[in-house]
Amino acid sequence: MKKSRRFLLLVLLGISILVLTSCGKEERIVLNVYNWGDYIDESVIKTFEKQFKIKVNYDTFSTNEDMYVKIKSGGGNYDVLFPSDYAVKRMINEGMLHKLDFDNIPNYQYIEDRFKNLDYDPENEYSIPYMWGTVGILYNQTMVSKPVTSWRILWDEEYKKQILMLDSQRDSIGITLKMLGYSMNTKNYDQLEAAKQALIKQKP
Repeated sequence: MKKSRRFLLLVLLGISILVLTSCGKEERIVLNVYNWGDYIDESVIKTFEKQFKIKVNYDTFSTNEDMYVKIKSGGGNYDVLFPSDYAVKRMINEGMLHKLDFDNIPNYQYIEDRFKNLDYDPENEYSIPYMWGTVGILYNQTMVSKPVTSWRILWDEEYKKQILMLDSQRDSIGITLKMLGYSMNTKNYDQLEAAKQALIKQKP
């Protein structure tokens, strides 16, 4: 099964809450970062620390929901955060994010305009684009004989108990809604219930 995530990840910088710690006679900036797992290699962090004399405390999460609950409950105070688009909007509305100081982000000028002024942060006050991608289907051609042209193949009885879905509520529900012919952003109860039942039926 083909799975590549489709989400625009964003960097949120709370520069004003950087912490200074004593390191011998020299003061050292501490940067607290919360990101998706496997997105930044440890060697990159070590190189960054060495080059800029900054200590990085690096934590990871696996879903936006896990990240949101931790931040909301006071389980972490982070300077740099990487939520997806819809999570950014929610966190802005709930006053959980600081506005960015673009004097500290000179490379922002090189970001394409199509990634700016998006609906979740229309004034580009709280977030900048970090990464984007698509969701698709990955499959073994030696084991799948039918043409893979729609999401419906993920519900084909021939492949029952051989399907692995992305561990993401938003993506899995969105895929199912598209398969059923509905909008991925629907708020219609009956359509969401139909998607729920389809996912339950698909489950091994």
